[in-house]
Amino acid sequence: MSHSPPPGNDTLLQRNHDVVAADLDGELVMMNAGKGSYYGISGVGTRAFELLSSPVSINGLVEAITQEYEVTPETCRQDITKFVQELMKNDIIRPAN
Repeated sequence: MSHSPPPGNDTLLQRNHDVVAADLDGELVMMNAGKGSYYGISGVGTRAFELLSSPVSINGLVEAITQEYEVTPETCRQDITKFVQELMKNDIIRPAN
């Protein structure tokens, strides 16, 4: 597993096209077909993953989430940054080409 540096706030990110996702009782379950690994998210994370269907930056995710949910920009940025790093570590999302 590669340990690339975390993406910058303006780096465009997108889903890994090898990942298959399905909603199971309100939880989004993803499988990386290439690696055979599973990953599940719920709540605001499912909305953030929806937004990643097209290239979007951490800044773009924070802007969208703070408009749709009651969360401060500071808390949202911290949570989205951790979320993005976790998804990248699991090869669910990648920097956009």
